[in-house]
Amino acid sequence: MIASKVRLDLDAPIIPNQSLGGLILGTPISELEDLVFGLDSWKDGTCTLISPFEARYSFGKGEIEAAVDVRNGRIFKLSAKIGYRGKLFAQIRVGMSVQQALELEPRLYYDEVEELILAAGLPGLSLDIPEIDPPIETVPGMNISGISVFVENSGNSR
Repeated sequence: MIASKVRLDLDAPIIPNQSLGGLILGTPISELEDLVFGLDSWKDGTCTLISPFEARYSFGKGEIEAAVDVRNGRIFKLSAKIGYRGKLFAQIRVGMSVQQALELEPRLYYDEVEELILAAGLPGLSLDIPEIDPPIETVPGMNISGISVFVENSGNSR
């Protein structure tokens, strides 16, 4: 196996359809051996099988999550959670209000079907809110609970 030299960076910018936290979409999980070895035991973080074809790695106190397609071993989604300090578009961060984010970035909108905040014309990006199926009028007052970047053609935005 290849020993990785990748280090997590909680201040790294969030780049849709590309990267966050010092990790890059499409990277084989085998290249991150020293990040994942020891999770769930002596190292902070977890590794969980979400479905027959998806494993999820949570690093540290959960500030960064990586979703991996177990069929090819590649990262298809990266998520920034509470505690992540890097920003999307150099101004939107986890924990800020949805209203602030909507004012800063006019392409953002709440998709009632997906129950996510998406960006018009910008694939590979979603912003999470803390409630499932909230009344639409309450969404602007909520705080962003996560920001995810994903491979555009993965078919999985969550």
